[in-house]
Amino acid sequence: MLSKSKIKQIIEQVLNSSTSTQTEVVLSSSKNALTRFANNEIHQNMAWNSDFLNIRVVVNNKIGVASTGQLDEVSIKNTLQNALTLCKLQRADRFFSSLPKVNIKSDNFNNNLTEFSLSLMAEGVSEVISEAKKNNVVASGAYSCEESELSVANSLGTYAISNLSTFNLSTVVIGKNSSGFGATVGKNHSFINAQEVAKTAITKTIESENPTDIEPGEYEIILEPQAVSEMMAFLSWYGPNARIFHEDASCFSGKLGEKVFGENINLIDDPFHKLVFPMLFDYEGFPKQRLEIVKDGILKNIAYDSYHANKYGKKNTGHALVAPNTMGPVPLHMFIVPGNKTKKQMIKNVKRGLLVTRLWYVRVLNPKLLNITGMTRDGTFLIENGKIVRPVKNLRFNQSIVEALNNVVDIENKLTPIASFEGEMISLAPSLHISKWGFSSQTLF
Repeated sequence: MLSKSKIKQIIEQVLNSSTSTQTEVVLSSSKNALTRFANNEIHQNMAWNSDFLNIRVVVNNKIGVASTGQLDEVSIKNTLQNALTLCKLQRADRFFSSLPKVNIKSDNFNNNLTEFSLSLMAEGVSEVISEAKKNNVVASGAYSCEESELSVANSLGTYAISNLSTFNLSTVVIGKNSSGFGATVGKNHSFINAQEVAKTAITKTIESENPTDIEPGEYEIILEPQAVSEMMAFLSWYGPNARIFHEDASCFSGKLGEKVFGENINLIDDPFHKLVFPMLFDYEGFPKQRLEIVKDGILKNIAYDSYHANKYGKKNTGHALVAPNTMGPVPLHMFIVPGNKTKKQMIKNVKRGLLVTRLWYVRVLNPKLLNITGMTRDGTFLIENGKIVRPVKNLRFNQSIVEALNNVVDIENKLTPIASFEGEMISLAPSLHISKWGFSSQTLF
């Protein structure tokens, strides 16, 4: 991990040495730990540090980017030279205006982050393993921790620095012919309730023993928070994204101000929500803000970074990723606003449908329509007349996210912090009761 003085020294070295018209420095450093377990045994403990330096230079609207994982003086000098060389080889980008000039300097550097330890992580994992053994099931999974720093600065005076810590424990518990999933995330070890994670996964495993076949088709479903998060990750990337939106490749293209989802759907991108890991600025150092994307089913806003805001004459919303970013601006803290029903109440309202713990191996079939495919996993149950009646084997689905969010009957009254396996980011999600979800085929387990 780097001290504030070391961060400043590296940034000044780059900015003072650069011969370009404009220069940007993105510097990150992290301390990581990982405890992995399988077959009710810890089999791997790892701890490592990683650094990343990304330099972007601009000369006459030509842009060059280079990066390195080495922060010695020679490597930094060579990386800057590589960026300048690449800049000369580029064509001028007529849509590029300038790097952001942020007058208010952002400094959210906390010197009192909770220190993590491999012993605490091992204790948490041991609790999961102990509970699994008591119930004659097998637990596998991982407990990961990270303390990270992010700094963004440019030659126009922008300077932003922040740090945070994340803790993530997840497990898949396997029985004779069933499995269950449990996970939690938090800002330090005290947020991690290993007993609760174990209980959730083991209960799912026991309750889903001896699953029976069920015919594919269209069903009412209750998606639990993990499943919702895995679905919404794709909407974050392919939905309110200025690049995709203006290229007419988004499900939102041409629909600003129009109804896109059911009236009970409200989407907010909020990097300051008390349950998420705050990100005060984007990867250009531009201040983030709470952004209302969908209100009462109507599309209100999409995400912009400085490049696309200039290209399309819009306001920068602070959603830049690290250059060179070919994906476009992405809302990394988007969630569905909670409703007023508990999950139990939602289940009682299902006449005949399925309860889905999570989705697995989800892939996009059609980005414009946001059709996705994948399978249910780690606990799928048949609901009849408001009661869970039996576990069923998993099913493959082909479903439009847009259609699903136009058929939401009820939304859970709370948000659960989730580590999405599809979007590789921490998010918030409620359970959803959806009236129609298409399952295309059976699976063997």
